[in-house]
Amino acid sequence: MKLLLIIAFFAAAVWGLNYFYNSGYFKIKNIDVQDNTHYEDEEVISLIPGVIGTNIFEINKKEVEETIASELNWVKEAELAKIFPDRVIIRLIERVPSLKIVYKGEYFLIDNEGVVLEKITKEEQGSYKDLILVRNAVSYNINVGEKIAKKNVLSCIDIYKAFDSQIKSIIMEARLEDNVSGDIVFETKDGKEIIFGDSSDIVKKVEILKQLLKEETDYTIMDLRSPESPVIK
Repeated sequence: MKLLLIIAFFAAAVWGLNYFYNSGYFKIKNIDVQDNTHYEDEEVISLIPGVIGTNIFEINKKEVEETIASELNWVKEAELAKIFPDRVIIRLIERVPSLKIVYKGEYFLIDNEGVVLEKITKEEQGSYKDLILVRNAVSYNINVGEKIAKKNVLSCIDIYKAFDSQIKSIIMEARLEDNVSGDIVFETKDGKEIIFGDSSDIVKKVEILKQLLKEETDYTIMDLRSPESPVIK
């Protein structure tokens, strides 16, 4: 009799747990989207239509996160958190524009990983005046969402960040030279050129540039590719 009671108890417990598990109690009813500045909540939720109504235990967290990050180019990462019993939160880590490039009169915003975030008009680029504009960054038609792997394009970001406010105030834009090294050249607002080369010895080159500007060195071209022996023309 005791054995039958134990079996009955466990059978009832299993049935109860199974019933509870499959009831509407654990079915997702709400999705909260957080830290989204470029997309409406509905845009994000529409990418994962199968989540609402799914048992919270059965949500494929990785699949949801990867779907959102792959479909929305401004999103670097998506993080899903389960809030029991019936809610999930999706937090977005959005990309930040770090650079402007121009190709055939078309302007684009690029992040620090080289991802093309958005196409903007010539007039709109003024809204991103804190970002350096780089010419000759690409020699082909680019699309929003693709990644530019050219090292010196991204090096422009690090170099420009190393400039102090005084140097930035005289810089108009940058360009990549069409040579083997793809030298980075900064053009000043008064038409002078600062040949920076690549991203090696950034700190040393910037200190030399500061000193030369402090001394009000007269120049048309300042070549810093070899910081030990800068060339002034």
